[in-house]
Amino acid sequence: MMVVKLRHVAIFMIATPFQVSATELFELSLEELLNVEVTSVSKQSQALSESPAAIYVISNEDLNRSGVTSIPEALRSVPGLHVAQIDSQKWAISSRGFNGRYNNKLLVLMDGRTLYSPEFSGVYWEVQDTLISDIDRIEIIRGPSAAIWGANAVNGVINIITKHTSQTKGSYAELGTGDYEKGFGAVRYGGSLTNDTTARAYIKGFNRDSLQYQKNDIGSQQQQLLNGVDLKNKWSHHQLGGRLDSKLSKSSEITISSDIYQSRMQHVGHVATLATSAPQHREYFSDKFDADGWNLLAKYKQVKSPNSSYTIQAYYDYANRDDTIFGFETRTFDLDFQHQFLAGQRHNIIWGMGYRRIKDIISPHATITSPSRSDKTQLSSAFLRDEISLVDNALWLSLAARVEHNSYTGIEWQPNARLSWKLDDQHKLWTSVAYAVRTPSRGENDIKIHNITYPVGIIPNIPTPIPVTVAGSKDYDSETLLAYELGYRFAGGASRFIFDSTIFYNDYDKLRGVKRPNPANPTASVFDNSQDGQSYGLELSNQWLVTDGFKLKLNYSYIKSNFSLQQTQNVAAPKNMVSLHADWKFDKNLEFHATWRYVGTTRIIDSLNLTPSVVYKKIASFKGVDMGVNWKINPNIVLSAYGKNLFYGAHIEYEAEQFRIPYRVEPSFFTKVTISY
Repeated sequence: MMVVKLRHVAIFMIATPFQVSATELFELSLEELLNVEVTSVSKQSQALSESPAAIYVISNEDLNRSGVTSIPEALRSVPGLHVAQIDSQKWAISSRGFNGRYNNKLLVLMDGRTLYSPEFSGVYWEVQDTLISDIDRIEIIRGPSAAIWGANAVNGVINIITKHTSQTKGSYAELGTGDYEKGFGAVRYGGSLTNDTTARAYIKGFNRDSLQYQKNDIGSQQQQLLNGVDLKNKWSHHQLGGRLDSKLSKSSEITISSDIYQSRMQHVGHVATLATSAPQHREYFSDKFDADGWNLLAKYKQVKSPNSSYTIQAYYDYANRDDTIFGFETRTFDLDFQHQFLAGQRHNIIWGMGYRRIKDIISPHATITSPSRSDKTQLSSAFLRDEISLVDNALWLSLAARVEHNSYTGIEWQPNARLSWKLDDQHKLWTSVAYAVRTPSRGENDIKIHNITYPVGIIPNIPTPIPVTVAGSKDYDSETLLAYELGYRFAGGASRFIFDSTIFYNDYDKLRGVKRPNPANPTASVFDNSQDGQSYGLELSNQWLVTDGFKLKLNYSYIKSNFSLQQTQNVAAPKNMVSLHADWKFDKNLEFHATWRYVGTTRIIDSLNLTPSVVYKKIASFKGVDMGVNWKINPNIVLSAYGKNLFYGAHIEYEAEQFRIPYRVEPSFFTKVTISY
């Protein structure tokens, strides 16, 4: 019998993912929690403590205790992650800087399905949803993972993983109401179709109220522009879906899942115009629109032998958004293959290939136009990763590389080297050097944007209003990152204390800038790759099981940036972010959760500025407290009450690049009843 000196052998069996109940999770030692398996670092099962990356896991228990009602809310406390609410629907989420409504350096997946929008390489968070109770865990990697996941996994990866259907048998229902959360509900049923096949189906919906703004948050000129405009930003969302898992044989399994959604939203649109009747050549208007879509995913896994397995995954995703300013329709087909095997006694190899085809159609508008209304892009890729055991059970070297061919820039290489060192059972070190690229989106390739209009007098000797435009360019290249990371983990104190830390240095090149190719027309620009910059920082995460029923978490991040003042995207991150979490289980039927957080001052580009130079404004630091109590009336019924953003009053968290209405996040309350049997 061969003795395998590698850490990863979980792939060589067909089984449901490692799961325990919420009650068991709270009773596990923190050291045992570090052994919960994650898959995002290397696309294979791996103990969290052995993962050579800055990874943070939000468990199903964390989601249930905190009372989050959306995926963005769940991400608020992750060290190094900047999460800010813009209005009732919109969020800005980033890792290690570059935040904004259209952040393009964070890859987000759900069960292996990419959630980004090819129009700007970012995520519309308001339509990324599922039943929160069906999420097994959310794995967050800060730092590049492009060698494994491909282009756009530049500053991080968020991987949302739902439960196997064998873990969701029976009936589940929830119903809640509050002041901001006007009403929400969900129903799910799961069961066995045969001895080897389980399935579930769910339906959910919610209605959320508008966030408000205060007049002293904006200037008198903007107040004039907003006079008479309906500033409501209400939001309703309905979604249904399901999943099936079937064990075809002792060594093979298939998964099929699908979701259908429709969101109805209202927000304030802002356009630049040449009309002399419009104050400052700007117009605001209330826009009501729908966003809908559906997806279908199938995944097949086969274990060929005790040291070899492979998976094949395919999905189709349709998204439609009839937003007046930036409406589009996107159709994505993706096919992915990967194979993992052990080579000899010291090599654990995983390799794969992928193909993606995207067709998108952009709705024309006076502000955003494209010479080709419809566009088709293709992406082909292959990757290889070898984890080499250098010293038995002590030192491992991982070498990985991905090559991709995309429709915009051709071939891109993305290598990565990671080293992990187990000093002893309590102390572990890891380090990484990675090169990642952010390939162009359609917005940087062939879209033209009428950004603002200079009134008469801004540029001397020109007696008419001047449109200021920026256009995509066929010559636009990929943005690049060379990143260095060093991490240390400690688990000790009778298995009651965990300390996890990471320091990083990011060197960015060929970032997006603008150039003016025609000196005779200084207000017409095109995107180029003229910018660069650096950032460095520290991320800390501590967990302490004070008693068997009381747990504390403290997360902290510090980041310092060095970028020029001519950037065309928000690059800065809050210098300091802190969150403190307390979970107190009084007894088996009553538990309490509280979170305190602080987000430091950040800087954004002032898109309303009417001068030719780039001007920035600051978003002030803010604090907030979330509190919740869960009371289990009987084994099947739980009553919950939550307060969000308490004690510090209303505050502005972020402003979207185009919309620029400073909505305030206010304290809110809701109650919920959950029934399961």
